[in-house]
Amino acid sequence: MGAKTARPNREQAVAVDPEGGVISARDVKAAREVAEDAMTEREFQRLANQITDELRDDDASLTRAARDRDRATPRDLSHVDSDRLRGELPAREEFREALSGRQRKIRSTVKNQVMASAPASQHAAIASMLTDEDPRDWRRINEGLHHAAGNVQQLADTDRAKVQRVDRAIQSYERLNDRTHRVYVAVKLPDNHRDVAKPEDLPANLQPGSTVAFDQFTLTRHNLHETPGHDSARHVVFEVVTSRGMYLGRSDSVEDTTHLLPRGMQFDVASADHVAYATRAGGFNERVVLQLRER
Repeated sequence: MGAKTARPNREQAVAVDPEGGVISARDVKAAREVAEDAMTEREFQRLANQITDELRDDDASLTRAARDRDRATPRDLSHVDSDRLRGELPAREEFREALSGRQRKIRSTVKNQVMASAPASQHAAIASMLTDEDPRDWRRINEGLHHAAGNVQQLADTDRAKVQRVDRAIQSYERLNDRTHRVYVAVKLPDNHRDVAKPEDLPANLQPGSTVAFDQFTLTRHNLHETPGHDSARHVVFEVVTSRGMYLGRSDSVEDTTHLLPRGMQFDVASADHVAYATRAGGFNERVVLQLRER
C-alpha cells in the first residue's frame, strides 16, 4: 500500500456576528461566533436586495406605495438642511456629554407630533414590538430579519405588516426631524471571546476598516451612561451619528434618551479608542468605543 498523503488540518475561519446571538433584552445586541463564509453570504444578500430595490424604484408602472411595500429595506427619508444642526463623529479626545434637557425636549416634541397623527395600526405595532412587557415579538421578528439579511419580504405576512408599520412611524419622524443624533448601542460578546479592555482586544472583524450591518431594529441611547453594558468589558459599545431613526425617550423632566434606529443600516468602523463620558451622577468614566460611519 502507498503512503498516505498528510493533509493540513485547516480550521474554518470565524467572525463575530454582532446580531447572531440569542436576544435576551431589547436594548442590547447579542453577538455570536459564526463561519466567516456565512457573514460573506449575508453581505452578498444585502447587495442583491439593494440592487433589487433600486431597480424597482425605476419601474414607472408601480405606484410609490407599491414600491415601498415590496422593498427589502425601508427608504431613508431623513434630511438635515442646516450645517449648524448636522453633526459628525466626535474626535477621540472630545468629552461625551449627556444630552441636555433642551435637546431631549426638542426631540420629544417631534415624537409627540408623530404619535398624535399615527394610525391605530402603527400604535399597535409599536406597542407589540417596543413596549409590551413580553418582548417575544421583538425577539422573533429581529431574529427573522437577521436570518433574512434584513429582507422583510422573507418574513411571514403578519410580521412583514408589523415591521412596515414601525418603518412608517420611523419615516414620519425622519420627515419632521431637522438634526443629527449621536447614539450608542452595546453588543454583548460571545462567552468564548476575551474581555475588551483595549482596542487590540476587539474581534478581528470589528477592527477599524471593517464593515458592520444592522439588519435588525436597534434600540440605542443618546447618553452613553444609559447604554446597558457601558461599564462592562464584556460588551462592545458602538457610537453612531445619523439623521435616521425615531426618538422614543422622554422630555426634559426625565432622563430617558431612547432612540430607535431603522433596520437595514450599514456602517464602516471608523475608529476604536478609549473615550471619556459623563456618568449619571455627574462624574466621568472611560471605555473603548467603536465609531461607526454610516454608509
